[in-house]
Amino acid sequence: MARVVIIGGGFGGLAAAHELRSAHPELEVTLLDRRDHFFMGFAKLWDLAGVRPLADGTRSLHALERRGVRFVQTEVTDIDAAARRVDTDAGSFDADALLIALGAIHAPAHVSLLDAPGAHDLYDPAALPAMRAELDSVVDGRVLVSILGGPFQCPPAPFEAVLAIDERLRRRGVRDRVEVAISTPQPMTLPVAGVDASRYLASHLGERGIELLAEHAVERVDGAGRTVAFTNGTSVGYAVLLGVPAASAPPVLATAGLTGPSGFVEPDPRTLRTRFDRVYAVGDCTHVPTASGALPKAGVFAASQGAVAARNIAAELLGGERARFDGYGLCFLELPGEQVAFVEGDFLAEPRPEVTLTGADHERYLRKQAFERERLDAWLG
Repeated sequence: MARVVIIGGGFGGLAAAHELRSAHPELEVTLLDRRDHFFMGFAKLWDLAGVRPLADGTRSLHALERRGVRFVQTEVTDIDAAARRVDTDAGSFDADALLIALGAIHAPAHVSLLDAPGAHDLYDPAALPAMRAELDSVVDGRVLVSILGGPFQCPPAPFEAVLAIDERLRRRGVRDRVEVAISTPQPMTLPVAGVDASRYLASHLGERGIELLAEHAVERVDGAGRTVAFTNGTSVGYAVLLGVPAASAPPVLATAGLTGPSGFVEPDPRTLRTRFDRVYAVGDCTHVPTASGALPKAGVFAASQGAVAARNIAAELLGGERARFDGYGLCFLELPGEQVAFVEGDFLAEPRPEVTLTGADHERYLRKQAFERERLDAWLG
């Protein structure tokens, strides 16, 4: 029986495991992850906004066993891509095909910036209780969301977060005394979606009285003075600082010789195959170039890539038709009042991505909820 080892239990790894187990029960599939659970990134913002506790959207990876996928909770310590061998705290795993879906870590330098009073990593689920507590106690000053660098995961998320924070402060009745702002080193809110979409989002921020500090790259954080200094020479004070670190590939991938000049794994954009035989890579640990930059680091793309990589692995091991990643995908942009817009289109189109922003409505909010529910049920229900 041919053996497939999947490293990582996020969107890409789970979509691949589901595809392989559903279509090819004759394959032996093992999934490795240091965590024992999975949740979607936007569930953290629902927790922060007070919509729903994160636990309600969290599922155990041990549920994979009921679907015929062997799950091993362990830390990956080394990868020999040429030999398709993975060393872990739980021993070594040899594979006939290997799928790398390790996701990304938060850039250590940016995590260090947030080691200051009142500062938190917005994307860190362990920081949610502290963030909620500070947002529920602040009575004046400024709440600042800062994008610390790129690429970062889920481009709309920082803007969704600042809108949710604005709403939380309004419910407390303190919004008139607390300033709310968001900073980004980029020239616009959503470069991946273009000028019109960026203006649309900026107008929503303006309507809520949220200050947008574009082209503001953070240089340092002064915890004692509770100020953020930017490379353009300006600085602002904060009562609460929620930072968004840039994404980095896990160090084990560089040690294994799997990363390229981008610092990430660089598979074929369409097949997701790396330069190593029967080794594929998907999701946030990869860099997939587009005509205007790079594919966004978002779960929707990781899941689509995972399914494509799984079909190609099956074709290599068992024969059959190969698959190609079409570059189509979407990102959710959640606005106040249970309204959602989609940033969607063909992100790999030439000579430029064909990406548009739909209008926001409640129906798309329900589709976002269904997106989570359907995949959790299919993968880990």
